[in-house]
Amino acid sequence: MALNRDIDRLELIVELIDHIRRRLTRVTEEAFLRDQDEIDLTSFRLLHIGEAAHKLSADIKARHPALPWAAIYQMRNVISHDYPAIIPWRIWDTATTKLDALQALCRTELDSLIE
Repeated sequence: MALNRDIDRLELIVELIDHIRRRLTRVTEEAFLRDQDEIDLTSFRLLHIGEAAHKLSADIKARHPALPWAAIYQMRNVISHDYPAIIPWRIWDTATTKLDALQALCRTELDSLIE
């Protein structure tokens, strides 16, 4: 049961990162920072990535101690509970430079869990 939950969460994280990348390949940083709808959409997806990452099993997190698990969840908390504190350029930076390691980890874990 826990294994299935991990698989579902890992797949969700990969899917959300793919959606973020698909959207942001069409927009420059400057355009993103002027587009509140794009900021909101990206923030929403990052919130759900943070929630799913937080709910991954301790085993998965322990296998990847270099990933900033606390920071991922902290961003989720800011987006969820202190929306006015969101800094758009941080959303852009996170979405364009900080998701590669998380996505690679998720794909690696999925490959090993689904085999």
